[in-house]
Amino acid sequence: MRKISFIIAALLVAILSVDATAQQVAKKRIGVYREDGNVVVAEATTTLVVDVTVETERFTAGVYARYAQKLLGKRASFVDREQSRIVGANVAVLGDDAAHATDAVSAYCGAEEYVAPLQIDRLSSVEHAQDVAAEDAAEQIFALRRARIDLVTCELGEGVYGGGLESALREIDRLERQYLELFYGKSVTTCHTERVVVPVDADAMTYVIQRFSAERGLVGKSNLDGEIVMVAIAPMACDYPAGDPKGVIAYRYANNAEVSVMLGQDVLTRRILPIYEYGKTVMYANPK
Repeated sequence: MRKISFIIAALLVAILSVDATAQQVAKKRIGVYREDGNVVVAEATTTLVVDVTVETERFTAGVYARYAQKLLGKRASFVDREQSRIVGANVAVLGDDAAHATDAVSAYCGAEEYVAPLQIDRLSSVEHAQDVAAEDAAEQIFALRRARIDLVTCELGEGVYGGGLESALREIDRLERQYLELFYGKSVTTCHTERVVVPVDADAMTYVIQRFSAERGLVGKSNLDGEIVMVAIAPMACDYPAGDPKGVIAYRYANNAEVSVMLGQDVLTRRILPIYEYGKTVMYANPK
């Protein structure tokens, strides 16, 4: 019982600590004043940085797709396609020292695979009719499978064992996969993170930053074919200092606002961030 009471007390302390942290309000001195012998002209503004990550799967149909059913017994897709989905989002306040981020930037993950200038089944300069080439490629798939079985059962390559056998089997798997792609196509998945910088306006609570299409990924916000990606800001109740009504030194206190990045009605991410535009200016007699 005592142990349970201790755990509950610890949880209450943690909750109160989080609540106290959430109530902390960022502030910044504004106006014209002197600091270290220099004249400073300062204002308190907020700029948000929004990162949206899109995963895209690109499928390229095989050159021999039309022969897959006949030669390999399973129908293949004839159509290239591309499908995208948003897999992540983040929003943060842009720092004063990050002026280089004022333009949208892009980053990619997932290596682009090398595309050979010649197909793997092209073994000479003599071109064959497509149906003949497809038959040869199908026969090569079956030959590779027979070679794999022979290696495993020691019918082929007597004395190949250990690391050498593993390397040979991996190479056979790689070749078979490349030949199968001639019939059944190839899928490559990449992800793309795009950054958008959003200056906050005191008169606006929502900002359309992009549009998203499952067929085309992120598109411009003026493209009406896509679904809206937007930032929504909801100011929260905050306790500000009373200050001194007769003071001449001004500080701008930020509002701890709830900032959401949304795709249509779906919330991609949500954070509590200090937004000066929805805060309050407090006067003091002395610098704080």
